[in-house]
Amino acid sequence: SFGGDTLTGRVTDWLTNSIGAIMFFNTRSAVLQTISAINFINFGDNNIFAAGKAFANQPQYWKDFKKLFNSDFLVERRDGLKLNVNEADIAEMAKKGGVKGVISELLRLGFLPTQIADSFAIASGGSTFYRNRIKALENQGMSKTEAETQAFQDFRETAEESQQSSRPDRISQQQAGPLGRIILAFANTPAQYARIIKKAASDIKNGRGDMKANVSKIIWCSTKLNI
Repeated sequence: SFGGDTLTGRVTDWLTNSIGAIMFFNTRSAVLQTISAINFINFGDNNIFAAGKAFANQPQYWKDFKKLFNSDFLVERRDGLKLNVNEADIAEMAKKGGVKGVISELLRLGFLPTQIADSFAIASGGSTFYRNRIKALENQGMSKTEAETQAFQDFRETAEESQQSSRPDRISQQQAGPLGRIILAFANTPAQYARIIKKAASDIKNGRGDMKANVSKIIWCSTKLNI
């Protein structure tokens, strides 16, 4: 909102909607979203062998997939358009009504392929993570209910860290500002990966966390930045 400066507001609306025009049924963006399923592989309880074993149990895997896909977290990401700040802005524009509101709503619907692919990647990759984390927590003495609650929280935190997000603690001040929302419109994910790489490098330098996990974050995020 720019208060009484209606001209600036109209120009900003036009620029934000132009992002929607570019992303309208963008199948390349949707396909690229699916590779994010690998983000849940780690060197701990959901290493590649443990994940493969969990995936082999197809009845349990798809049961977990359904639970995660229909969770409030992923429903909010799809219906609330919380994939990144630009889509959240477009959703707000749709409430204004009139011709501009209709156009904005159509542009919002154009994000559906990317939204579905985003949820699919999180649920498919997160299903093995979720199941293996439950087993690990139960082995540590937690009850089934406690383990499921904690495993889902860990799953959500992993997704929020590695996927596009509009959470204030997951984006920079520049991205959140009016100018950044325009200039950095397509830099939300790269900026997020860059912060993960920086944090992992800092952890390695200062001897924090697991070395293999930090190295894998740097390699994987660097690879995705070049895709």
